[in-house]
Amino acid sequence: MALPFKTPHNYLGLFENPSHTKTFNSVIDALSSSKYKPLLTCNALIFMDTQQEFWKMLT
Repeated sequence: MALPFKTPHNYLGLFENPSHTKTFNSVIDALSSSKYKPLLTCNALIFMDTQQEFWKMLT
């Protein structure tokens, strides 16, 4: 089974409150002030072979 991949497959978390909606502002504020923010915003390498192997194991 061929797995579709987008070219930029590794997106960083951006913890900014959007001006057009207030729905998730409290969640974004909580994550921005948590001790886990560096883990959610680090630019970790994701290897395509490992990702494909992971998804093959789930199917």
